[in-house]
Amino acid sequence: MEQTMKYIFWDIDGTLLKTGLAGVDAVRDAIKLRFGIENFQFSHMLGGATDSHIFKQVIRDIKGSCNAADAAGLMILYHRLLPQYLPTHQGSLMPNVQKTLQYFADHETGYKTCLLTGNTMMGAFTKLRHYGIDQYFDSRYSACGELSEDRCELARTAWQRLYLLDPAVTPDDIIIIGDTPNDIRCAQAIKARSLIVLAGSTHSEAELAACRPWRLIDILPDDPQELVALLDEN
Repeated sequence: MEQTMKYIFWDIDGTLLKTGLAGVDAVRDAIKLRFGIENFQFSHMLGGATDSHIFKQVIRDIKGSCNAADAAGLMILYHRLLPQYLPTHQGSLMPNVQKTLQYFADHETGYKTCLLTGNTMMGAFTKLRHYGIDQYFDSRYSACGELSEDRCELARTAWQRLYLLDPAVTPDDIIIIGDTPNDIRCAQAIKARSLIVLAGSTHSEAELAACRPWRLIDILPDDPQELVALLDEN
């Protein structure tokens, strides 16, 4: 009997890697170039937010409203600046990420690695490429932040896209790995499981636990087989 494929949807920032705030500084520089504002202070939380929400809220804060041209212009500038900022900041992969992704690539685990991230597709793969892990993710099975301002709507889009690619898939076949309450809410929006990794999170364990994730772990296991065993639990 053919094994049913399961899908791991990874968050990026704080889960797979940290850029040392390269992304934030690239956004600030884009704001400076477009609107002439030095060291812009964000009025909203960035962690767990989609890039489309961040760009639109920035423009609303500056102009009172935001149209599609404003958002697209800021996004284009950000995409141009991000590759320049990544090498100048002290970022890194989170512990055991490289070996975990390599293990899933090398072994028939029954899991496909995908992305569910607030980053735009271009921003996501710019970061992943800089840290040498872009080859592990297929954009066809990923949902990124330009698709919606709402992170839960992003999850629903990922689910719909996945269903078109694999009509046999069910919510039980999906695990969302992240580090914020929004990652938990994403999973809940599509009745999937959420695995929260505390190592890169800016939220407390108690705060995350209150959102009722499927599992909380301190760090990705040193042995990737332990992660597979955990994900295989009901």
